Amino acid sequence: MKSILCPTDFSKNATHAVAYAAEMALKLNAKLLLLHTFETPILYTDVTFVTMQYDFKILHDAAAEKLRKFKEKFFKDKFSNIKVELVLQQGLASARINEVAAEKKADLIVMGTTGTGAAERILIGSNAARVTKNAPCPVFLIPPHAKFSGLSKMVYATDLSDDNLDRVKAVIPLAKVFNSELLFLYVDKTTLSGDDVDIKKIRALVRKKVKYPKQSGFVCTDISVKEGIDFFLKKYKADALVMFTRHRNLFKDLYQPSLSKKVSFNTKVPLLVVHEHDSLF
Repeated sequence: MKSILCPTDFSKNATHAVAYAAEMALKLNAKLLLLHTFETPILYTDVTFVTMQYDFKILHDAAAEKLRKFKEKFFKDKFSNIKVELVLQQGLASARINEVAAEKKADLIVMGTTGTGAAERILIGSNAARVTKNAPCPVFLIPPHAKFSGLSKMVYATDLSDDNLDRVKAVIPLAKVFNSELLFLYVDKTTLSGDDVDIKKIRALVRKKVKYPKQSGFVCTDISVKEGIDFFLKKYKADALVMFTRHRNLFKDLYQPSLSKKVSFNTKVPLLVVHEHDSLF
């Protein structure tokens, strides 16, 4: 992995995601692309074009200085050896994140799931789903309370279809670097009873399709998919949940839980979203 893109609005949660990205960059010896976007106000006045240019320059220079100071303050001590490239863009973050990722050929986007003010509308809910869906590379969504301690256990939510199991190939190189155990979780409760025979069948299928030594297969039954994943992540103390983007509806359900539901998704576990043609290395 050569480069990791991490957008920031300098909020506490965004800075938390930067820290997570920095830890990964250290481990992977990757460049960190630190992206900040700023918006120019739309003015319906008779102001001259020269004045509009001046206003843009003020906003641009202020944002550039803030980004520079953030780098100086944050990337020191153990993060001082990370190669950091500052990227400043005008416009909505939800659009610029994917544009910059494509332009810079980023291998991974690491971003927070919440922000402040306008950023909150960008980094959660449907906007997060939009960024994730259209991203040119895998996206790692980091909840506010997630702490990087390696990736020793990665849970791969699967429906056991051929294309779903094929996509795990994009994750295996990352798993090898962190010496991760891949836990394959079957999240459809409609066809299996969850007994030992079913679990053995799943593990045999996964071993046949996925060539990776540190793996296990599990069945989620008798509870909803959302609650089952949440329970499994807590029980096995997972470091990350990996999902294929074909599960877009499940993704929205996990990160947009209804306020009326008693059980909410385990927001301490980062979510790595993999697309059809993604490759992490």
